Amino acid sequence: MYKICTQMLCASQAQYKIWRVMKLTTLLLFAVIMQVSAGTYAQRVSLSFKEAKLLTIFDQISDQTGYSFVVTNSILKDASTVTINVKNAALKEVLEQVFRNQPFEFTINNNSVLVKRKETSVIDKLIGQFTAIDVKGKVVDEKGLPLPGATVKVKGGSRQVLTNTEGNFTLNSVDENAVLVISFLGYKNKEVNAAKDLGTISLEVSAGELNEVTISTGYQTLPKERVTGSFSSVSAKSLEQQRLSNMGSLLEGRIAGYNNGLIRGTTSMTQKLYPLYVVDGFPIDNINLNSTENATNGIPGLNLEDIESITVLKDAAAASIYGARAANGVVVIVTKKGKKGRPQIAASSTWTVSPYRMYNDNFTNAADVVDLEREWAANNPNLKTANAATYAANLLQNIAYPSQGINSILRYYAGQTTQSAMETKLNELASAGYQYYDDVAKYSKRNPFYQQYNLNVGTATETNALYASVTYRNNKAEDKYAGDETIGFNLNNSTQISKWLNMQIGTYLSYNEETRQSYNTLSPGYAYMPYDRLINPDGSHFTSLAASRISANNMTVIQNNGLYSMDITPLDEQSMNLGKQKNMSGRSFIMLKAKIDDWISYNASFQYEYATGRLNRLYDKNTYYVRSYVNSFATGNPGTTATFNVPYGNINYNQTRFNNSYNFRQQLNIDKTFAEKHNLTAIAGTELRNSKLNTDVKYLYGYDPQTLTNILLNEKLLGSFGGGLFGGNSFNSGSRTEDINRFISLYANLSYAYDSKYLLTGSVRWDRSNLWGTSSKYQNTPIWSFGAGWNIYKESFFDAAWVDVLKLRVSHGIAGNVDPSNAPFMTVNYYPNNNVGGVYGTIGSRPNPLLSWEKTTTTNAGLDFTLFNNRLTGTLDYYYKQGKDLLANTMGVPTEGFGYSTYAINNGQMSNKGIEVSLSGDVVRSNDLTWNLGLQYANNKNKVTYVNVEAPVYFLQLDYPQAYPQIGNPYTAIYSYRWAGLSSTGLPQVYNDRGEKVLASPANLQSVHYAGTTVPVYSGSLNNMLEYKNFTFSFLLTFEGGHKMRNTFLPVLGSAYNGALGGWVTQISAVNKDIVNRWKNPGDEAWTNIPRLVFGEDPAYNSQSMDIYRNADINVIDASNLRLRNISLAYKLPQAIAKKAAMSNVRFQFNVENAFTIAKSKEAKYLLNGYRSPNYVWGVYVNF
Repeated sequence: MYKICTQMLCASQAQYKIWRVMKLTTLLLFAVIMQVSAGTYAQRVSLSFKEAKLLTIFDQISDQTGYSFVVTNSILKDASTVTINVKNAALKEVLEQVFRNQPFEFTINNNSVLVKRKETSVIDKLIGQFTAIDVKGKVVDEKGLPLPGATVKVKGGSRQVLTNTEGNFTLNSVDENAVLVISFLGYKNKEVNAAKDLGTISLEVSAGELNEVTISTGYQTLPKERVTGSFSSVSAKSLEQQRLSNMGSLLEGRIAGYNNGLIRGTTSMTQKLYPLYVVDGFPIDNINLNSTENATNGIPGLNLEDIESITVLKDAAAASIYGARAANGVVVIVTKKGKKGRPQIAASSTWTVSPYRMYNDNFTNAADVVDLEREWAANNPNLKTANAATYAANLLQNIAYPSQGINSILRYYAGQTTQSAMETKLNELASAGYQYYDDVAKYSKRNPFYQQYNLNVGTATETNALYASVTYRNNKAEDKYAGDETIGFNLNNSTQISKWLNMQIGTYLSYNEETRQSYNTLSPGYAYMPYDRLINPDGSHFTSLAASRISANNMTVIQNNGLYSMDITPLDEQSMNLGKQKNMSGRSFIMLKAKIDDWISYNASFQYEYATGRLNRLYDKNTYYVRSYVNSFATGNPGTTATFNVPYGNINYNQTRFNNSYNFRQQLNIDKTFAEKHNLTAIAGTELRNSKLNTDVKYLYGYDPQTLTNILLNEKLLGSFGGGLFGGNSFNSGSRTEDINRFISLYANLSYAYDSKYLLTGSVRWDRSNLWGTSSKYQNTPIWSFGAGWNIYKESFFDAAWVDVLKLRVSHGIAGNVDPSNAPFMTVNYYPNNNVGGVYGTIGSRPNPLLSWEKTTTTNAGLDFTLFNNRLTGTLDYYYKQGKDLLANTMGVPTEGFGYSTYAINNGQMSNKGIEVSLSGDVVRSNDLTWNLGLQYANNKNKVTYVNVEAPVYFLQLDYPQAYPQIGNPYTAIYSYRWAGLSSTGLPQVYNDRGEKVLASPANLQSVHYAGTTVPVYSGSLNNMLEYKNFTFSFLLTFEGGHKMRNTFLPVLGSAYNGALGGWVTQISAVNKDIVNRWKNPGDEAWTNIPRLVFGEDPAYNSQSMDIYRNADINVIDASNLRLRNISLAYKLPQAIAKKAAMSNVRFQFNVENAFTIAKSKEAKYLLNGYRSPNYVWGVYVNF
């Protein structure tokens, strides 16, 4: 046996020996010593081990001899493995052989072996002063990338040093005969003999490779064991298992806490929820306009195949260095670089097909619709009177019901056809099934097909590293005439100009052409039924005649005034009015790194981004859009044709967008280890950013694409057009916008580590910008964070051989968020005044001199661990985020005179708290078979803690819940009425604020209640990867739950008010098939919640009845779901075969994306798009 003590001897043993000495005589003590000595030399030992641990040797000797080993635990960390083969050898000889190359010495006392560290003699110390050398070198990984924070230690001693951010190290006064041990988390230890210049030392990944060994913040790269913030990374290996289609698909299911583009829940009330993207150290602006023409930051453009790693910064300690744009998290992307050795050439291609499928099993089919039309006729009291014929003729004349079924019924009641003919027509229609949707699939849609090709080349020497890539994408969308092509070029070069100066330059260029199809046969501009068609029986294109949709009076106006035809031919329309989008974007940077000394350096970097986009759409004069638009501005002339104030001809729409931005940064870097155990890493710098976005929209009327000419219009008349023969329209003339954002920043970050065990970090940043108020209160407020960490596994008292890493970390700090669409100054929109000339302005937003950036304070506690020889790795995090000064609506002040009932100020407060768990483990690990399972889980609870706004009327709370958040509920809340079931007559009921059942809207805010949140409360994934020889099988399963969604596909019919008829008209159409299970007879309310049909002509009809049903909580459904996002099967061609074709590696891969979705209900699955067809992906990946 052996004993491990914190002191040289165990206290109890020492006391026992003293007591025994006091009891024995000198003679007996002498006799015992002599006997023990003789017994010691008589003990015989047999050992046979190869690279065994020293403790294992101790165990074997103890078992064979009965001797105990007394040793201090802390010194065993310097022990080397032992290789020995002896048989029946004397104990002392065996011990001398065991300790021959160890930094220890031993003495034998009684039945104990005392082990202690060797002491250096005075002579050895004197010789060492003359033989000592200064050792320097560089530590890299298997790809040639620097490993910052690697430990370089003198074997058998306590002297050590850590590599800096470039992987370089210098260790002074080292014995020239010393052996150095280089170690880094996740890599095999490497021993090298000391030399003045060790050059580049490459470490090999150990079994059970860790996903995260270094963390890139964009400003610096740190070893994972020395960070205190919350980070998550996506490994390069996991990216191999899927098609690299978009950034969201790379993060979904692989980052705990990332869900549908959100990191750790909702942090803002302005919809500015996207994270900040950083590529190779530079924040990416990529500003675009959204659908409401507000500026937004988009996902950066880059060749996804160039991604080396993705790191997500989650808490303040990780992200606060990015200042007022980091509250939503930061996604740091590092791209590939050239590596030393032979040139690296790689090519890949993927082909993806997604069979088109419109799920219509939950739609009413033609027979169901005809039954509804029959029921409409049977329940219409106006068809049971003596004036039924007149009533029916009036409905036909006013096109009240533009459907074949009802018009057939009306023609019968109007005396225009026989009952037999009506029945024949209705039966024919009922047998049509889903033929309209079948025609859509056959003539308007196609199977989407996506192609992707990539080629990249990398090479490096001692002084230069070059990487270049090109990616081409060709996508055919499901709409027959929609698709796009993209080509992207990436170039990155790093040059070591001198020993102290490095220059890196890079550029990314992308060109895209897209065809946008504006017309959709599923929204053809008229009402259609499942029994309708897109083609005629003779195969010609079906035309929806104007007379089938427009009343007889309006048809007379068209004919008498010579207006243009209002017929619609869907299959002709879909091929016209195509938008041609052309985009060009680029990003270039230069970075200089000046080495002042081994521990201090200076960086200067500059990046310029630009993007241009032009959308051109020629509205063909033959399309329904142009004919309808021209008619809407026509005015009548008695006795002659109309005057067309907008000329009949092509209309050219042109939208041009240009945005650019630049970023200039200077940074001082310090990475110093002193007294061998103290490491200080610090950065300090300044940053300037400027971004500008311009848009220009123009309309040209009467445009001739051949001569590039157009007709000038009387815009003064059209701008104030009050109405014409066809009701008038809003005149489109064009618009211009400009957005400019400026930032100037100071920042600093400091990290201290003692003996690589105790960690302290802190950061601070000041941002000034034109996006918030000019007061120093807002311009000079710092963003800051601090953190602490403890590498428990490095403690001398920690002795758990099965624990490789155990680290505790905590952090606290502030991150910011800014909405570029808000400004501290009053914004005004200017328009030409067509009545009196000149221009006039409207207030876009009131002045807000108190505007500031939103502040999110985050407290985070985390535990990182690695167990069983890197077999199991995991991270556990708890966080609490408190958002303050959030931009939120507040009640307007009428006396200000701006005319707003609400406006946005820094008025809101909101909290998020949650936990995150990440686990990854090798279930099986052998030469031929490796099975890895990964689990991600996150739970987040969001709550509004303060806001000063209340919906002025109840329906605004129902329709715009995020404009009127309520304290105590999540920001992404759904509000509804409390369902009270169906009445005895089958009508929907809800509870009012007094708990009473009512058949109409309660019409007060107190009757509206919280029904759930639209953002998942919990989410996660299960990732499987099984490797057997040359085969790799993987899948990604994601889940989310705890959230709700409003069911918008209901088994009810809509209605609309018809002015010509002076009453409500039911809109019969294809709806949820569950309408067949509606209330029909008294008592049905006991088993169904689907209301009975009450048509607009029924005296019992109540227009509010369907509104309360739609807004009742019975139609707020559970949105929890489980998705199999990706299945992958890959095969690597044996290298012997690949080499014959001059290739080093060939991989064939087949993926199924979005294989299936499981939801709580069929309604939820439909609304979650769970019935869509999977994507089938074939890929080939080649390395030369």
